[in-house]
Amino acid sequence: MRLKLMATLLCLLAFAKVEAQDIMMQGWYWDYPKTANGYKWADTLRLKAAELGAAGINYLWIPPHVRASFGNGSNGYDPKDLYDLGEFGQGPTGLGTRAEFDAMISAFQQNGIKPVGDMIYNHRDGGRPEDNPAVANYIKNYNNPGSNNPFPSDRFRCYLPLGGNSGNGAGTYYFKIASKTRDARFHNKTYIVNMQTNVVGASSQPALNEVENNCPGTGTANTLQLGRDMIANIDAWGCQADEFSITISASDFNAQGDTLFIKLNNPNGDYTDHYIYGVWSGPRSQDIVNEIGYQTFTDFTNLPSGQGGMNWANFKPNGTPTNLGGDWDAMLFFYDYDQFATSTRQTLFDWTKWSWQSTGIRGLRMDAIKHFTPTFVGDLLDDLHDNGIDPGLVVGEWYGTNPSELIGWVNNVLNSMDNDTKSAIQPRIFDFLLRDNLRQACDQFGYDVRNVFNENLRAKGLSGFNIVTFANNHDFRRQIDPNSTAFDMLIKSDPILAYAFILTNNQLGIPTIFYPDYYGYQPAKFNYHPSGVAPMKKEINQLIKAHKDYIFGSTSVDYLNRFGSPYGNISYFSGGANTTMIYQLSGGTAGKEVIVAINFSGQPLRVDHQIKSIASGTRFTDVLGRSAFPYAVVDGQNRIYIDLPPRSYSVWVQGDVPVIPLGANARTTTTTIAAKKLDLDAQKFLKVFPNPSKGKFTLQLKEAAAGDSQIQVIDLQGRLVLQQKFNRKTQIEVDATQLPAGTYLVKVHHNGRTYDEQLVKK
Repeated sequence: MRLKLMATLLCLLAFAKVEAQDIMMQGWYWDYPKTANGYKWADTLRLKAAELGAAGINYLWIPPHVRASFGNGSNGYDPKDLYDLGEFGQGPTGLGTRAEFDAMISAFQQNGIKPVGDMIYNHRDGGRPEDNPAVANYIKNYNNPGSNNPFPSDRFRCYLPLGGNSGNGAGTYYFKIASKTRDARFHNKTYIVNMQTNVVGASSQPALNEVENNCPGTGTANTLQLGRDMIANIDAWGCQADEFSITISASDFNAQGDTLFIKLNNPNGDYTDHYIYGVWSGPRSQDIVNEIGYQTFTDFTNLPSGQGGMNWANFKPNGTPTNLGGDWDAMLFFYDYDQFATSTRQTLFDWTKWSWQSTGIRGLRMDAIKHFTPTFVGDLLDDLHDNGIDPGLVVGEWYGTNPSELIGWVNNVLNSMDNDTKSAIQPRIFDFLLRDNLRQACDQFGYDVRNVFNENLRAKGLSGFNIVTFANNHDFRRQIDPNSTAFDMLIKSDPILAYAFILTNNQLGIPTIFYPDYYGYQPAKFNYHPSGVAPMKKEINQLIKAHKDYIFGSTSVDYLNRFGSPYGNISYFSGGANTTMIYQLSGGTAGKEVIVAINFSGQPLRVDHQIKSIASGTRFTDVLGRSAFPYAVVDGQNRIYIDLPPRSYSVWVQGDVPVIPLGANARTTTTTIAAKKLDLDAQKFLKVFPNPSKGKFTLQLKEAAAGDSQIQVIDLQGRLVLQQKFNRKTQIEVDATQLPAGTYLVKVHHNGRTYDEQLVKK
C-alpha cells in the first residue's frame, strides 16, 4: 500500500508540473497562406521556432497536415491520404512538402517545442467511387423520418450501365423519383437532377426548372438534357412523384461500355429521402430499376502512399444499425467513420502510431470529438501506451459550452482507459465555457466579469489536469460587428485581458495562444478579423515569464472579489467589483504569494482590497510595471492598494523581486529569487520608511536639489491632505499623525521631475 501511495503521489507531481508550465500555441488560423497560393507555412513556422521556444511555448498545434481531398488550398479537415505529407508525387499539402514538414519538426525539436497534430478521427473524404450496397439498402428502405435521417444526397450517386454487355443503348429512358416516406418533413424541398456520361459531361447552360404536374405514367414527364441541371421539388400534393425523361443518342456514350451517372443532390445540405423507384427503358420496353447502382466515394485503397486503406465497410451506414442522427451518427462532415468497426479502429490506431514514430508528432489535438464515441479515444490511448507512446498533450475539441457535456466526455474517456494508461496519459478538453465568458467580459458592456470565476470547467469540478484554455481559435469566423458580439466571433476588444487571466492562473489548465493574437490580425483581408487589435507578442511573453518565474507550481487560487467573497474590507475609489477580477495564488515553487488584478472597465481601477492574511508592511512588487506604483504595501487592515489604467492588468509578487521588462521572454536572464534578491530601493530615487507608518515617516532622496522641492500626500479620493516644501535636503521627516489610517499617495516634485510612492498609515 505504501508503495502504491508513493507511486500515486509521484504521478500527481508529474502532472502538476505539466499543468503549471506547459504552454501551447495554435500555430495557424483558418485562412493561413497555403501552398496553392505560393506560400510555405511549414517554413513560416520553422523560422519562428527559435523565438517561440525562447518565449516558453513548448507545444505547437499545427494545422491538419495530411493529403486533403480539396487539394493544397484546403485546411486539411477533408483528409484523404493519411500517410501522404507531400512526398508521393501529388505535390505539396497545404502546409508544404514532406521535406519542408520534416524541417519544421526538426526546428521545433531543437527549440524545445513538441508538435501537436490536428488528428481527424471522425471522417474522411476523397476516395474513389465504389459500389456501396449498405447505402443502397439504407436509401431504398429508409423509414421513420421522425428519428432517422436520410443519407446525404451529395455523398452518393446512382448509375446505370450503358453500352457493352449492359443491354442499354440509345433511346429514351424515364426515371420515376419520389420521397420514400412522403413525410411532411420533406415536402416542397428542392433537389437537383443531373445526368452525364463519360462522353457528355457537365454543361455550362443555366439550370432547367421542373414543370408540374409531371406525375409518372401520365405522359407529362419533364425532359432532361445530358449534363444540364433540372431543379425539382418533393411534391406535397397529388401523386407526390416526378417523372423525367432523357434521350440518349449513340454519340452520347461509348458503345463498348459506358455509364449514365445520376446525381440527385439537395442544395444547401437540406437533405430529403428522394430515391429512384422506377426506370422505364424505351429501347427494351421494360422497367430496369434493379440495374440502378449506388456508389459512394469511399474507396481509399491503392492510394499513392500505399497505406491507410479503407472502403465503404469502414463508414456509416455499413450494415450496422444506425439512424444517421444524433451527435455520433449524423453525417455532418464528409464520410463518417464507424469507430466501432474493428478494421476502422485498427487503421486509425496504426496511423496514430505512425504519426508519432515517423513524423515526430508529440501531441494530439482531436477534432470534433462530440461526433464519435469516447470509448474509441480511451482505447486509442490504451493502444498507444501499450506500444510505448505516451503523448504529453492529448486534447479534444467539443464545440459547445455545456459543462456537463464537456466534463462528461473527459470522464467517459477516463472510464474507457486502462489504469496503467491513466497513470501515463491525461485526456484534456478545450474549455469553451471559459472562453465564451472571457469573450463576454472583454466585448459585452454590462457583463459582470466575476462570472468568469464560476463559469469555467475547473470551477465546475473538472481537474485542471484535464483542461486546455484559450481565448481565440480558427473556428470563430463570424464577421466582426462593432456593435455586438457572439459565441463564434473573435474577441475584438482587448483580448490581452483574456490572456492575462489564462496565463496567470495555473489552476485552469494549459493555456493556448492563438497565432494572430501573438503576431497580428489582417482585418483588411478577412472580415472576421478584428480591427484595432495590435500584435500582443511582447505582452504575452511578459505574462508567460511571470507565470514561469512566480506562478509555476501554485497549489491554489483564491478569487478575492468573487461573489460572496469573505474579503469584505474593500474601498473602491474608481472602478467597481463588477468590472474587476482580483485573485491570489499561493504555494508556488518560488515561495511567493502572487496577486493578479484585471481591470475590464473603461475607467481606472483604484481600490483598497483585502487579501489573504499576511503581515502588515509586506511589499508586493508589480513585476509587470503596469500599475501606477512599483509596489503595493499591505496595510493594517490586510489590504493592498491597486491602481490600474482602464482595460489593463498587472501581477504583484510578494517581496522585492525582479521586474520583468516588456519584451522579455522566458529565457531572458534576470536575477533569480533563489540566487540574489534585487533591492528595488537601491535603484530608485525615492525611499519611504518606515512603511507602513504609525504617523511620522521619512523620505530619503538620492540627491539634493537646488531650489525648492515639494512633498504632497494625496488620499485615494484624490484630495491633497498634506503638503510640505524643502530645500537642498536628501532626507526629510514628514508628520502624518493627524491623517486617518489608510493608503496614501506620496508625490515628490524634485528637479523638474515627479516621483511617486505609496504610503500605508496604520
